[in-house]
Amino acid sequence: MVEQNTPTDTTIHFQLTALDTWFFRESRPHDAAGASELSSLFPPPVRTVAGAIRTFLGDSVNIDWQAYSKGNGSAHDETGLDFKQAVGDSDTLGKLSIRGVWVTRAGKNLYPVPLYLMHKEKQLARLQIGDRVSCDLGYVRLPELPESLEKGYKNIEQSWVTAKGMSRLLQGELPDNTDIVSLEQLLQAESRLGISRDNSTRSVTDGQLYQTRHLRFKDDVAIALNISGLEQRLAAKLNSGQADIIRLGGEGRMAALNILPDGENMPGLKPDSQPLSKFIIHFITAADFDGQMFPDSFKAVAENGQVIHWQGSLQGIELIIEAAVIGKVHREGGWDMKQHRPRAVKSYIPAGSAWFCRLADPSVSRETLINALHETCIGRDTQWGRGQILIGNWTDNYQGEINGNK
Repeated sequence: MVEQNTPTDTTIHFQLTALDTWFFRESRPHDAAGASELSSLFPPPVRTVAGAIRTFLGDSVNIDWQAYSKGNGSAHDETGLDFKQAVGDSDTLGKLSIRGVWVTRAGKNLYPVPLYLMHKEKQLARLQIGDRVSCDLGYVRLPELPESLEKGYKNIEQSWVTAKGMSRLLQGELPDNTDIVSLEQLLQAESRLGISRDNSTRSVTDGQLYQTRHLRFKDDVAIALNISGLEQRLAAKLNSGQADIIRLGGEGRMAALNILPDGENMPGLKPDSQPLSKFIIHFITAADFDGQMFPDSFKAVAENGQVIHWQGSLQGIELIIEAAVIGKVHREGGWDMKQHRPRAVKSYIPAGSAWFCRLADPSVSRETLINALHETCIGRDTQWGRGQILIGNWTDNYQGEINGNK
């Protein structure tokens, strides 16, 4: 399934800054076996951030939340607005479309480090796609380190890259070490201990201790997202001169909500007249393919009874996926405030994953390819910004077998 919802020119750029610690609970329950401490997701789930902004907007027009939870979405008489139709609920976004959530540092967006980028101390290297090998997927090409490199390289985990570094990666180059930002440079974790309380007796509940890991952001770190399609009557409630205070995440911790005058342009390929028959699709947000590696529109192509690649169409562009670098599944659940119960946990392809692709029709121009795919969202829940992609060069000089031909 492939969808696309492109933000309009009326996009509003939101930035949220922590005033205390934040907590965005991982998908495990508190009573999970072996769960001595529950970690916090970072960046926070898009539904959590969207819900906090929706709550702020609803409060600004005096929504009756009790009536709203029962299906009455009308705002008060001052606006006469159908609030649910305008901004949705826990399952929908109404007329809205979101891009993000982004991590920002010193006001500049950071992007998840592609999983094909490896490091050994301060040396960086890109995985390349090697010869076909027989494995559980079929007779397929897999990522490998170039033969010229020594052993000892490993993945760059929980790190982000600046726009400058991402631009170099899209060109098929390596970023500078200074362009890589680790989790420790953005925040520090703080363990918290709590206990369940019985409000009816005003006493604690025996055996209900729990431990969580909160996040304390560095002073120049924030999160950001873009929202388009917001009704003017609601947009007028946003304070563009100074920050509004909202509650965000577990325990309703405080956040400063700012409206930025302009968004930041995403990195992209330099203008070039050369065709782009080989390219890499970079995922900068988690993607939902209903638990699969690729969208439903992609089918495995077999040769001599073994899968050799996958072929399908994205936004009208027919392409072949030769190989992929996909990280550990990203899982999100959350709390449904409307139903007062946990949301079902879903599995996503993590941000930082990458597909190594070729055009099925080499005559498709570079401009057509980039205009059709760069910065778009693919998969399910694209209205929420899931599966946003950037197009980059695939520049390795592989001379081996492709589609059975030397």
